[in-house]
Amino acid sequence: MRYAARVGDREFQIEVASRGGGRYGVSVDGTPREVVRRGDGAILWLSIDGRGQEAAVAREGGAAAAGGNGSGARQDAVWSVVVAGRPYAVTLLDPLRLRAGGSLKALEGPVEVRAVMPGKIAALLAKEGQEVRAGQGVLVVEAMKMENELPSPKDGRVGRIRVRSGETVETGAVLFVVE
Repeated sequence: MRYAARVGDREFQIEVASRGGGRYGVSVDGTPREVVRRGDGAILWLSIDGRGQEAAVAREGGAAAAGGNGSGARQDAVWSVVVAGRPYAVTLLDPLRLRAGGSLKALEGPVEVRAVMPGKIAALLAKEGQEVRAGQGVLVVEAMKMENELPSPKDGRVGRIRVRSGETVETGAVLFVVE
């Protein structure tokens, strides 16, 4: 899953890939981390790159924060997070609002798009060197009997496609790069 988050005045691109058994591959602005989660609910124990820490997580504002404003409009979700005793206000930015021209800063430099789960490359929708727009499909991955179109994360040029149609890929494999 992909997320855009704001902590204070900084915005981050976050990708989370479940590896089963409470294990996750997490990338924050392209920096990979290995995370192990124990517990459910508001109090969790996290191991981040082998360093264990307690974390508390609570959504702010109850049902209204969940998008229940009566208008059907989606909202950013605000979370109160405490990790190792340090509090953070984390806003998960609504992806539909962002696509429509929201506040998330443009991704700079080459961006690698990785497989979030094992699968098979069903189709290539773009070619190396082709100009693409943010949200435009670049390839299709078949996973768990479903086809998922993977879009370009930004406007740019497909610099490299690292897979072929019909190829099987593992979680975390780099599929393509947009420059």
